[in-house]
Amino acid sequence: MDQDPITRATGYLSEAFETGNPLAPLPPEIAITTQDDAEEVAGGVLARLGFAPCGIRVAPAADGSLITGPMLEARFLDDGAGLALEIMRHGRASAALLGVLGTALDPEATTPPDISAIHPALDVSASRYTQGPADRFAEIADLAGLGLLVLGKRRPVPATPRRVALVEGEGSPRGKAFDLHAAFAAAAAEARRLGGLPAGAVLVVAGLGAPVVGLKAGARLTARFTGIGKVSASFG
Repeated sequence: MDQDPITRATGYLSEAFETGNPLAPLPPEIAITTQDDAEEVAGGVLARLGFAPCGIRVAPAADGSLITGPMLEARFLDDGAGLALEIMRHGRASAALLGVLGTALDPEATTPPDISAIHPALDVSASRYTQGPADRFAEIADLAGLGLLVLGKRRPVPATPRRVALVEGEGSPRGKAFDLHAAFAAAAAEARRLGGLPAGAVLVVAGLGAPVVGLKAGARLTARFTGIGKVSASFG
């Protein structure tokens, strides 16, 4: 993609982010067809809006693949938050963990990330496109579907694999096992590919263990992590 289409796509997505208005599918002449172009557009959106990311987020795309995008501190919410569905177009939620880096991620290193603490989280993705993203490249350009991240209490990092369940309403199912160290290692590799991160930055890994859930009015979702904690949000 030459620079003019990238600039135009950046403008369309920036305006949609600022106004909250839905965005029609991008015209064919500026369709985003590669990951490099998609990431360039996402970076351009951040620059145009004056947003400085505090880390990266790896989350499930609408097509089920994993995509990487920026994390913005302004998108953090406290446990128990109530969210309005009208601002969460094509909203989906999944169980997530936020890890705080104790030391910087050197882009040339291959060692496991130094995670000083974690927070249980609910990752809520959205889309600025009226009909949802056409494909994963369109979704990456849209800040990887960045919506909001509802955070639970800070916890130490457990040494062993854990279980997670995403529950609507009440209940305490056994959940599915997941390897949080492997998830953070994969996120760290993505962060290094993008240039590394400083100490204190965050790695967010979403779509853990349990399935992604489409949002609906009146729902209350809780992500429960054995030995770590839980976090909830309601949707209206």
